[in-house]
Amino acid sequence: MAKMALKDTARSKWFWCTVFCLACWGPWALFSKLGSIEIPPPAMQFLFTIGGLPVVLAVLIGIQFKLERSRKGILYGLAVGLLSAAGSMAFFGAFRAGGNASVIATITGLYPMITVILAVIFLRERLTRLQILGLGFATAAFIIFSLG
Repeated sequence: MAKMALKDTARSKWFWCTVFCLACWGPWALFSKLGSIEIPPPAMQFLFTIGGLPVVLAVLIGIQFKLERSRKGILYGLAVGLLSAAGSMAFFGAFRAGGNASVIATITGLYPMITVILAVIFLRERLTRLQILGLGFATAAFIIFSLG
């Protein structure tokens, strides 16, 4: 049964998108640390934005420059950009302040804890006991890494 679930997961598009995301974000965090040692967070944020332009251009070409029309979707998309940019500035700032890359990347990598809590509150999603236990372990990890 577990073997079949593993095969299904390995065939799913979401899984390979996730693997690609990890492959990008691992080096992204390392380069964020290296760059933040050399230049201040505002400069890193500016260059981070400029670096994303080729991806934006590729997406626009891929959708033949047909933009979305859902106002609510556009608002959420803009909120994601704003929060991402503000979070990135803080991420770069943590590196610039001399924080350990492995600690900063791990602690900020626990952001799904916040997502889970918000999903429970606003989306009325339910957690199983095992998932609640997982949140407890994530909280412990946050505390342990904060002490490092």
